[in-house]
Amino acid sequence: MQQRNHIVGMGTGIGALLVAAAMLGGCGGGSASTAQAPSGAAPTGGAPPTAVVQAEKSDSPVDPAIVAADNAFGLSLLNTLIPGDSGNVAISPISVALALQIVYNGAAGTTQQAMAQTLQLGSVDTQTLNSDNAALQASLLNPDPKVQLTIANSLWMHLSNNPVSASFTQADETYYGATLGDLSGAPANVNAWVAGETHDLITQILPQADYNLVVAVIANTIYFKGQWSTAFDPTLTAAAPFTLSDGTQASVDMMHQTGTYPYLRGADFQAIRIPYGQGRLSMLIVLPDSSSSLSRFVAGMTTGELNSWTAQLQTLYGSIALPRFTSTYGASLPSALSSLGMGIAFCASNAADFSALAPNTCISDVEHKTVVEVDESGTVAAGATTVTVSPTIAQVPQFTVTMDHPFFYAIQDDKTGELLFIGVLMNPG
Repeated sequence: MQQRNHIVGMGTGIGALLVAAAMLGGCGGGSASTAQAPSGAAPTGGAPPTAVVQAEKSDSPVDPAIVAADNAFGLSLLNTLIPGDSGNVAISPISVALALQIVYNGAAGTTQQAMAQTLQLGSVDTQTLNSDNAALQASLLNPDPKVQLTIANSLWMHLSNNPVSASFTQADETYYGATLGDLSGAPANVNAWVAGETHDLITQILPQADYNLVVAVIANTIYFKGQWSTAFDPTLTAAAPFTLSDGTQASVDMMHQTGTYPYLRGADFQAIRIPYGQGRLSMLIVLPDSSSSLSRFVAGMTTGELNSWTAQLQTLYGSIALPRFTSTYGASLPSALSSLGMGIAFCASNAADFSALAPNTCISDVEHKTVVEVDESGTVAAGATTVTVSPTIAQVPQFTVTMDHPFFYAIQDDKTGELLFIGVLMNPG
């Protein structure tokens, strides 16, 4: 049973704008009952999560704190990734945040505190966090006929021998609509699920590895397809120069349009919002002056500034030129997340505490991929995040043996103890 929301629309204000801005660099569904996918198979579709349905019925307001936390975390993560990559960087803050916030339900002690710091959650408890996310997901259910937004979650375990806490599984299903799948088919079935949810924009995210000892994989996907409120005329698209960060120029297909847009001229930048569909979702573009460094500009940018710039946008008549582009980005995130403060959660620390998820476990990997395609008709984008939870003992080396000097060896029958061959190696050359 796959649980997902076909969400058409997006949160107001900077909650919508930061997702679009991050995409330039780049709510699952279900019941509280346990649903299991066949071994080795990708789960199949279902309804929105119980808590999301309840939040929608009661018209629960979205706590601005959860939006602020996700956005601040997204900007911090983006800035951490930019210096190590000379090319395009594109992430989905909501995808990474939701995946890690689900895992946050299983953390305890200083591990949970470190994750809260990295995810900008403050002192929020898991019940409040989950309720806030249910309200956020419910707010994304309002349809826009020209926009499709789908957010889905899944939880993968060895169903025949499952150490994952029942309370963790219950929370993941109730608040995030997680599909339950069997790790015996990983990584193929996890990648197949991600491919299905992202309409094949992302076909592989979980790397090839032996998942027999992995305790759980938490996966999140987001898929966006939106038509511009006013499409660009393809006949106006023409080759034009694009100046790269090193000063050289490349030729791009530049789209052109004239009309009225929310616009701001700042001290050293311009900002413009290009709406999708009926206008609830938009792409916010912040263009530093040519004399500015984009990486330094983004490094100094805060969610407070983005909110301020958004509030100052004024509808003006003008012309815009936007490159037609496709940006594909993928990264393994343990290093970036550790630098943001949650290193204790990873296996290398030998100090992770996910006792509320499963005993003696740690995060061995976090993978993220994003694809953004922009053309004259609109934008198609997808993001996916997986968090792999492994046994602590299996992932943290307890000793090191380096055979770099003479040694004795034996080949023996382990059943009887009979030595079949013995020797000493004095010189392997």
